[in-house]
Amino acid sequence: MIGKYSSALVAVVLIIALAPTAFAAPLKSSSKIVNIRSDRGGQISRYVQRANLYARNGSILRFSGPCDSACTLFLSVPKRKLCIKKGASFGFHLPYGSSDAANALAARYILKKYPSWVRSWIRTNGGLKARIERMDYAYARRFMRPCLGDK
Repeated sequence: MIGKYSSALVAVVLIIALAPTAFAAPLKSSSKIVNIRSDRGGQISRYVQRANLYARNGSILRFSGPCDSACTLFLSVPKRKLCIKKGASFGFHLPYGSSDAANALAARYILKKYPSWVRSWIRTNGGLKARIERMDYAYARRFMRPCLGDK
């Protein structure tokens, strides 16, 4: 059954990865800091595009509040472009959408995008589940640098 959907998912992933960033959230050319305060997530494809954009440009992602669901894909941006403030947290859950098989493929894809410390936390906490599991500031701070003025 998964083989039936794997070609379609591979095509979607390639489209997302190779698509121009025209669909990504625009950044002002002078913008260097992207504040993430209360992001509940959304479509995985949009967050993959934005993460790719942030990985390529000069932006620093400053996590200062909840970052849930697809927002957590921003953790795939190079570590040097991320910082964390007190009050930040990350909420992880299983992807959901069109079918169980497609959801399973999407889960494998996003897990590959996360850095090893995130994958380890997810494993330690029983894997991705239907409900959100929250990684708190104290844990994430062990792997992310503090934002300037927040030590």
